[in-house]
This record gives sequence, C-alpha cells and structure tokens, in this order.
Amino acid sequence: MDELNIPKLKKEVEIAFKDGGVIKISKMTLFLNHFSAHHSGEETVLEILNDKSQFIPAMISNGNKEFAILNIDSIIYVSEFEQVKMDLKKEDIHIQFITGEKMEFMIHEELPGNRSRAIDFLNSGRTFLTFLKDNRKIYINKNKINKVEVI
Repeated sequence: MDELNIPKLKKEVEIAFKDGGVIKISKMTLFLNHFSAHHSGEETVLEILNDKSQFIPAMISNGNKEFAILNIDSIIYVSEFEQVKMDLKKEDIHIQFITGEKMEFMIHEELPGNRSRAIDFLNSGRTFLTFLKDNRKIYINKNKINKVEVI
C-alpha cells in the first residue's frame, strides 16, 4: 500500500474555525506537493486553500496526531508560523468576522495600480486572501468576513 502514497511536504500551521460563537485555533499539519502546478517550486498553503477541492487532508497536532479531512468552507483563517520581512508598507484594515470578533491585519499582496483599493482586493475571484499579522502570513476566508474598515 505504501507504493500508492505520494510523497508530500509537511507544513505546520494554525487553523481557525468557528466553535459556537467564537474563533477556536488548532495547530495542524497540511500536506503540500513538492511541485506547484502554477509556478516553479513547492506548492503553497494559499494554493491548497484556493484549489477546487472542497476537502483537504490534515493532521491535528493534539499529542495524538489524529488524521482529519477539513471542509474548506469551515475554515475562518490559516496562519503560518514563519515570520516574513516587510518590504513596503501596505494598507492596514480591521476585519470583523462572522463570530463578531475584530482583528487588525495588513494586506500582504501586490495589487495592480488600477485595482489597488481594499474593496478591489476583497472582490477578487479567490476565496482565501493573504494578510499579515505580527509579521506572519494569514490566509483569510473572505466568506467569513462581516465587515472591513480601512484604517
């Protein structure tokens, strides 16, 4: 059976789900392909989240290493552990999630000059968008956002 397994890269992340009326964060491992279908190099977390698959495999890091299959629609956001360098200042925003919780983020994607407003970014065709919080990449499911305020 091992000959059917495709080697994957393991990526430790924190995934936020709605639990009752609050956001609950769980440490998990996602499985990335060694090669991306969209660019040279390894597959990224953002590519997995914006893929056409409705469910993705993960390993829950709760001491037992339980395997789980996650529904993409249930994820509020995914946070990477590695810190990234800030090369230039981007737009700061407050996001209110469907749980009512508010958090401050910074837009972390390069936006074309004619589509550089926060509303253009939020109305892009992708479900998950890249933000920064505490110099860490956060991929937010825009369907879990109630309101955005530009600071």
